[in-house]
Amino acid sequence: MPSTLSTAIIAALATGTLAREDVFPVTKPDFRYQEFSKLDRVQQKAATDQLDYTAITWNALGLADVERKGWDYLTTDQQIGATQVGFTKESWDCFIDHYSSAYWAELVANNKASQYMRLGWSQQSWEGEGDHPTTEGKWWDQLSEDEKKAANSLCYFKKNWNSEDMNPNDSYFPFNFPEFRYQPWNELSLSMQNTAIGMMNYTEDLWNDLGTHVAEKNTFLNLDSVTREGAMELGFYTHNWDCFINHYQAYYWSSFHSDLLVAVETLGWSEASWTNDMQSPPLSESKYWADLSPEEKAAATRLCYFEETWDTNEYPTLEDFDISTAVTPDGPLPQDINLNIYETTGYAGRSPGMVAAGQYIYNTNASYRTVVSSTVLGVVALAGAFLFA
Repeated sequence: MPSTLSTAIIAALATGTLAREDVFPVTKPDFRYQEFSKLDRVQQKAATDQLDYTAITWNALGLADVERKGWDYLTTDQQIGATQVGFTKESWDCFIDHYSSAYWAELVANNKASQYMRLGWSQQSWEGEGDHPTTEGKWWDQLSEDEKKAANSLCYFKKNWNSEDMNPNDSYFPFNFPEFRYQPWNELSLSMQNTAIGMMNYTEDLWNDLGTHVAEKNTFLNLDSVTREGAMELGFYTHNWDCFINHYQAYYWSSFHSDLLVAVETLGWSEASWTNDMQSPPLSESKYWADLSPEEKAAATRLCYFEETWDTNEYPTLEDFDISTAVTPDGPLPQDINLNIYETTGYAGRSPGMVAAGQYIYNTNASYRTVVSSTVLGVVALAGAFLFA
């Protein structure tokens, strides 16, 4: 009778769920994929002074403006700074720019066009004369095996393809809580007010009435450049804007994946209802927070709702706002949230139990957080050799 481990290995091989190994043409700059706080002082200084990174833009992969430039388009000072951080021309062009600054003819000459073609690009779409390929709207796990290999050749892997967030997060929300957005206008600093007015076209009324500003109906990356820069100065970036401000309402259904898809489906949405101008909302949309099931509360938390932002038929007004039920490190944790709905997908937020124990309904034996050791992977490889010999 086969062991439990052997059975699991065979099942994983059959379903293709084993971790694959990424193979890159250039040595991976591992320092780029660690938090800003873990860089040494020389790296931090070069990143901020010469490459214009902030801690937020370093921790949110692909967000900094400098990362949309190839090495040859960097200034001399930026190249010196990048070198001090630890990059080479080869690692920058592959892992940071992914050769996206190159003309199509340059991609052809450097044998990169064929890799982009495997991802659905053509010369016409690359030069802006055709639609972007469908892979641009996919998460890593939605790519085919051939598409992943092509992406690896361009120094993409799961973490940078998905633009994962490394910003510290002490809450059960999937991303760090922008508490400043829930402060009334008169409690903001003068500099924050000036940024909100001058760069984002907020007024006091638009700020105090959550969701009324037209910018808040859009995703972060679709904001115009000045508005986006202002949002970053306030403390927003891609993930916390799309979650806390837009609640993913501007996303296409095809963009939902993994725990995000679980969340919207748990709340009763389907592709048909989501894409039908939201004219047929599910029953959860008419419930107060207290009436949501533990599963629905977990789903709403993944969309960065909490009681005050959920319980309103109109836009909530900050003047009478209380964020005491939001899932913050210092505040009370809301009750009856069942994160078991994310057992198979994992959850973007903190591991339950790291802030306070006993508040959430959660199965601590959930298997998706199990780390597979190198020894087990060796057994897996051996089993694969026997199965496919």
